[in-house]
Amino acid sequence: MSNVLQVAGLRFVRGDRAILDGINWTVQKGQHWVILGPNGCGKTSLINCLTGYEMATAGLIKVGNAEFGHADWREVRKHVGLVTSTLTHYLEPYEPVLDAVVSGRDAILNYVGERDASLEAEARVLLKRMGCAYLIDSRWGVLSQGERQKILICRAFMSQFDVLILDEPCAGLDPVAREHFLQWLQDMAGQPESPSLVMVTHHVEEILPCFSNVLLLKQGRVLASGSKEDTLHDASLSAAYGAKLSLGHVNDRYSLKIVGL
Repeated sequence: MSNVLQVAGLRFVRGDRAILDGINWTVQKGQHWVILGPNGCGKTSLINCLTGYEMATAGLIKVGNAEFGHADWREVRKHVGLVTSTLTHYLEPYEPVLDAVVSGRDAILNYVGERDASLEAEARVLLKRMGCAYLIDSRWGVLSQGERQKILICRAFMSQFDVLILDEPCAGLDPVAREHFLQWLQDMAGQPESPSLVMVTHHVEEILPCFSNVLLLKQGRVLASGSKEDTLHDASLSAAYGAKLSLGHVNDRYSLKIVGL
C-alpha cells in the first residue's frame, strides 16, 4: 500500500518553544485519519507544516513521492485539498467568492487575472452543492464564519487532490449544517475513488465511521497512533486531556463525558 503522507522526526520550533517535537506519522492510500488533542498540542501547526504554510525546523515531510525541500511545494499543494481557518488570514476582504473558490485549483491565494470560464462553471456547481448559491456574487470580507468555512470547503474541492485535509471543518457551522456536512463527508469517503481524509477536530462526536485511524497528540508529541480500536479509549483520552474521561457510543458515533477533573 502506497503512502499518501509521511512525516519522520518532524520538529517545529517557534521562538524558544518546540510546538512539534519528533513527530513520526504515515498515512497510507485508503486510510482516513482523525487528529485529536488538547489546545496547543500542535494539531494545526502539523497541518501548516504539511502544506508549507509553516517551515519545519527539522525532519522529513513527504506528500506522495514529493519530499519537502526537494520539490516545488506550489505544485505539491495542488494534490492536497485543504480546509483550514489559517487561510482566512491570507484572503483579502475584497476577494470575490468565485475567485476564492477558483484559486483552489492552482493552490494560490487572492486570484489575479481573468477567470477561466470552465473553472468558474465548476466553482458555481460546487457553491450550489454546498448551499452557497446566494453567495456567488459576494466578497470574502462580508461573509460570516460559517459561510467562510463553506467557501473554504468548496475551494478545497477545486483541487485535484490525493488527500483532503480538514482542519476543524465544522467550526462555525450550526448543528444542522454540521450534520449535513458530516453526512456528505461519510458518503464521499465511501466512493471507490475517494481521496485519503485527514480531519483535525476537538470533538469525538465528529469522528465518523469512515475514519479508520487516530493520531493523538499531547504537548507537540505523539501520544498514540493507529487504528481507532487501539488508540481511542478512556485511558488514552484521559492522558491527552489531563482529566478523567469516559468514551461512549450513540448509534455509530462517539460521545465523551467528563467524570473527573
